[in-house]
Parts: sequence; C-alpha cells; structure tokens
Amino acid sequence: MKMRRIMSAGLVCMLAMSLVVGCGSKKEETETKTEEKTEDTSWNAIEEAGTLKIGLCPEYPPFESVNDAGDIEGFDADLAAAIAEEMGVEVEFANTPWEGLISGLNNGDFDMIMSAMSPEEATAATDAVNLSDAYYELGDVIAVKVDNDTITKKEDLEGKTIGFQTGSGAEQCADKLDGMGIKVAAKNPYNRTQDALAELENGRIDAVLVSYPYAVTQSKVDKAFKVVNDPIDTCDLVAISVKGSDELTKKYNEALKTVKDSGKYAEIEVKWLTVEE
Repeated sequence: MKMRRIMSAGLVCMLAMSLVVGCGSKKEETETKTEEKTEDTSWNAIEEAGTLKIGLCPEYPPFESVNDAGDIEGFDADLAAAIAEEMGVEVEFANTPWEGLISGLNNGDFDMIMSAMSPEEATAATDAVNLSDAYYELGDVIAVKVDNDTITKKEDLEGKTIGFQTGSGAEQCADKLDGMGIKVAAKNPYNRTQDALAELENGRIDAVLVSYPYAVTQSKVDKAFKVVNDPIDTCDLVAISVKGSDELTKKYNEALKTVKDSGKYAEIEVKWLTVEE
C-alpha cells in the first residue's frame, strides 16, 4: 500500500508538470500570435492611400489659419506639404478645434497632428501618442496694451492678472512663473488666445502670455497691444501620431531632416516666421 501511494503521488506530480509545460507552450504561442497581430502598418497604410492626413486648428497665425479663399495656410501647413512631398504622398488637412485634436487622432480622423503643439500639450491629454523630432522651437512672450509702461519684463507680472489659452504652452508657461519667484494675482484661462487679447483690450486683465510669432503678427493687425521683449520660456513643437506608429514617425523624421538639409525649411521659416518689429 505504501508503495502504491508513493507511485500515485509520483504520477500526480508528473501530470502537474506536464500541465505546466503545456500551459507554458500555449502561452508562448499566444504571445507569438499577439506579436504578429500588432505589426506596425502605420506608414504602409498612408503609402497605399497616397495621402497624409494632418489635423490642425487653423486659428493660430502665422502657424495655421484660413485665408480669404477658404484655404488653410501658414508655417505648419507649408512644412507639412513639403514633408509629405518628400515622403512621396499628397497632404490633406483636417480643420479641427484645438480641444478635439487628440480625440480626432485617436478616432482615426487623421494620421498626424501638426498644429503648433508641444510634447507637454500632447501628453497632457494622453500618454498614448508618438512624438516626432522637434520641427520648431517656440518662445512664449508677454502681450500688453500699447499704452502700458509698467510691464517691461517678466518680473513686472508680479501682482498682475494674466490670461492665456487653456491647454496651450502658454498655460504651462504661466504655471512656471511661481518657480521663477513671480507671484501673479490671478491666472485666467480662455478657450482661445483671441478671447484673452479681447479681455486685455477691454482692461479686464493686465497681460496675455502667447507665442512670439503669433503675438507680433497679431500686434501688426491689432494696434491695441504690443509685445514685451522678454521671453518667458521656450518649447519644442512636434508632430503627433497614435502610439505604436513607429514606422510613420520614422518616415516623418527622415523627411523632416531632408527638408531642413535641402534649404526648403529655411524658405518656409522666412516666409512665415520672420517678424519685423
């Protein structure tokens, strides 16, 4: 009886081991199949379609805006077109509200975002994105009413009420003021930079934080405000695609480098971002 019990116990152990081995094999097969299913076709799909769809919010000249003919134009638009040409495809723009860009990307409404967006702005909504190499370094500055002589540098924002576009790099710039030892009276977020500038003109706030090219461009159109020549911070602008689209990101980065090396990038930059104060 004792021998039989020992043998029975041995058989149980052997069966258990075979089950473990069997399960391990199935797990490996499942992992292999999963890896096969997640093959990156992000670039192949665009190449086959022959079109790179770019989502942007055309309310931020000189980076992107809608001209009198109803066409989207600006630095981002021209650069996207040059990059798409280098990639061997056409470019198509999807006019999208700023707050809907990330969700539109995740819904597959377009392939990439190029809308003067920083890595911090993109990842504030979700980490499930791929970021390209930086295509521009943007500086945030202070805009004040044209007759304001009390704010001539960022330290003068102490005790003042400032405005900015919510969810933008300017908002993140405002959050950094405390770390610079600058305590403002209030930080007012607005849906659009234009709304903040309107509040500035009406005297409801003391200053607006905004990107340098946009501020200078708008100050030429609207003589009610001017730019303080003391940048607060800088940030990179990148193209954003869905997480895992590594082939598309790689292809974009290669095309961006070629556009820069060829001199085409410099031409686009001079056209849209060279400002005469």
